[in-house]
Amino acid sequence: MSSILDRTPLLVSRKQARQLAAWAKATGYDRPALCRISKQGKYAYYTNRFIAIRWDVSGLDVPDDSWIDLQPAYNDSENTKPDILTNMAQWSRAVGALSSWDLLDAERWKEPDELDYPDVAHLFTRARTGYAQVSFNAELLEGVILAVMPEGSIRFMLAPSVGGDSASAHAWWVMSDDERIAGLIVPMRMALGSSNHPDEVGLPKPYEHEGSDK
Repeated sequence: MSSILDRTPLLVSRKQARQLAAWAKATGYDRPALCRISKQGKYAYYTNRFIAIRWDVSGLDVPDDSWIDLQPAYNDSENTKPDILTNMAQWSRAVGALSSWDLLDAERWKEPDELDYPDVAHLFTRARTGYAQVSFNAELLEGVILAVMPEGSIRFMLAPSVGGDSASAHAWWVMSDDERIAGLIVPMRMALGSSNHPDEVGLPKPYEHEGSDK
């Protein structure tokens, strides 16, 4: 289990911040709850309903529902000073490539407001059973891995989350080696295959022993 007793910084790189800001921008400005990172208990979360990222912010001394803005400013004129303290989207456009944002820095969090944040905490519970067939949007999966793992990582493991009764109903999640960051992604709806095996389109045939008449 991770320990934050020594207040080890929990860093988000500029590249990771830009991925989060891009997801937030894609949701549209009419859904502000999907344009922020929100603290809920010992964790902070980001979600756009297709993916979710969770950070272990144990030891962060701010109230629940405190938040970090991921929404770019409406007015980008030269006279507008960017908010690089509490707005991660604007910060990521103003800093150098090697800069990082410390999620355990209390000054970077906005005070709670009246906005209800989606409940995704329960999804970060591993299901007891895995499923053989599942498909993902490659671009979304790449973004989730980037947000969770150190840049340049080439190995990761996905595990099924709790959910419905079929593979397509379960979210899948990946966790960083130090267990401080986790990501979650919802599978794509599978294309229909044959009437006998509707979920196996594009998959290799099951192994058959030689001489099998099946």
